[in-house]
Amino acid sequence: MPEGDTVWLTAKRLHDALVGRVVTTFDLRVSELATCDLAGDTVLEVIARGKHILIRFAGGLTLHNHLRMDGSWPGNGRARCPRT
Repeated sequence: MPEGDTVWLTAKRLHDALVGRVVTTFDLRVSELATCDLAGDTVLEVIARGKHILIRFAGGLTLHNHLRMDGSWPGNGRARCPRT
């Protein structure tokens, strides 16, 4: 089970990788929310609250994530800063 420091560190890493980036594809695996599409929206912040991670978007929505028992947040490793 993840502890507070694991959740905080995960949120910080997500914040550093995602803030200011535009969502290019979006897929929720919850049938009631399957039609929700945040593609084109911009990530404003990623914060930890207890064992929850909140991802806030410029359009006013917040994605709530709980790390459950395994304490990880899946990613594909493709989040990179664009070269200038």
